[in-house]
Amino acid sequence: MIMTTVDFYPVAPWCNRDNKWKASNRALGEWIRCKRPALGPALAIAGEIRRQLESIFPLLDEICRVSCPWCPEPCCIVNKVWIDFQDLLFLHLLDLQIPPTQLNTADEDTCRYLTHRGCRLPRIIRPWACTLHTCPTQVQCLDKMSLAVQSEYHSAIRSIKKCRFDMTDAVNPNIA
Repeated sequence: MIMTTVDFYPVAPWCNRDNKWKASNRALGEWIRCKRPALGPALAIAGEIRRQLESIFPLLDEICRVSCPWCPEPCCIVNKVWIDFQDLLFLHLLDLQIPPTQLNTADEDTCRYLTHRGCRLPRIIRPWACTLHTCPTQVQCLDKMSLAVQSEYHSAIRSIKKCRFDMTDAVNPNIA
């Protein structure tokens, strides 16, 4: 399986291993600092991902406000999600805050950043899986919005998906 052809990974990396999480982030951060001059295309793509993400955050906030507080099975409780390599690459390229630990450990049923008021992590540093996922109730909310809003949302999602792969591909030639 080639990393740039999948949008998620079947095994949660670094779970229950905070020392590996920290070491991996130190190594990736140092590598990016050393290679930064050669990473212009990847940096530009990461910037475009950020722009696209920020364009849909108000819509996601609105949909979550009307659906999540009353949900009998919140996604953050029933789903296992983690920060994958593409998420980390995005965060490191843009010098964004890195969460101090992975979202889950092998023992936990829920995300460690979930609180009674929702996610503690700012939207921009949440895993792509958290942004991408819309539950059936949220899909219904989105379906009630104008076609223009729906079209802009779906276009941004498609663009972000493509850019995440392009960002990884732009980094690959610099690995050697």
